[in-house]
Amino acid sequence: MTDVQAMIMTQEGTGPVRGDTFSPYTDSVGILTIGYGHNLEAKGVPRTVVNMLLSEDIADAIDDVRHVCSVYDQLSRPRQLVLISMAFNLGREGLNQWPRFLGAVHLGNWADAADEILNSKAASQAKVRYQTLATMMRENTSQWI
Repeated sequence: MTDVQAMIMTQEGTGPVRGDTFSPYTDSVGILTIGYGHNLEAKGVPRTVVNMLLSEDIADAIDDVRHVCSVYDQLSRPRQLVLISMAFNLGREGLNQWPRFLGAVHLGNWADAADEILNSKAASQAKVRYQTLATMMRENTSQWI
């Protein structure tokens, strides 16, 4: 750590911190800030940081899928992508709330798995996303491969 980093880290607030995780906070003059005084309103978040966060969030989603779906590694890539997208959107606990969907995936019943996607609350909130995921699950295809 440099002398400048040490000084700024001492002088600036960090807002709520849990372990290594920083949360946004409103600083003493009302500006939305994160970390050691990074002004989110004026500077936003650099693309490199956003891409790093995306990579970490995807790794978390894959870990979540592996915890709730023991057949993940045996699935085709399009169907893996469906599960990753759902875990990314819903989180581990949210994905665990889909027992009929997960059961259909474990049985390889792709039509039922796709129907469970379409008949969900999530599908009514993010229609295009979940219609795409249902098609990917049913047809074993993906535009991203």
